[in-house]
Amino acid sequence: MLERCLQIVTTPGAVPRDQAEANVCRLAGMIVDGRYPVAGKRLSDAAATYFADHPEQQVPSAEVARRGWIINAPRLRTRLERLLGG
Repeated sequence: MLERCLQIVTTPGAVPRDQAEANVCRLAGMIVDGRYPVAGKRLSDAAATYFADHPEQQVPSAEVARRGWIINAPRLRTRLERLLGG
């Protein structure tokens, strides 16, 4: 998922391919926005694009970890910020 988030950040027009990616992108966009606002916006916008066609697939942030799409939000933040920082 981390690599996919990075692809979405760095590839113009890239969008999530499925429910898991979209929900992880939405959460990732929220948690990196403070330090990496451009990346946060790209992730959030990509997720919003996906959810415009599949609104029933959006789940609460806590559900993203419960479903096993990420281990936990702090770890997602740390690893994604490390990737975004170069």
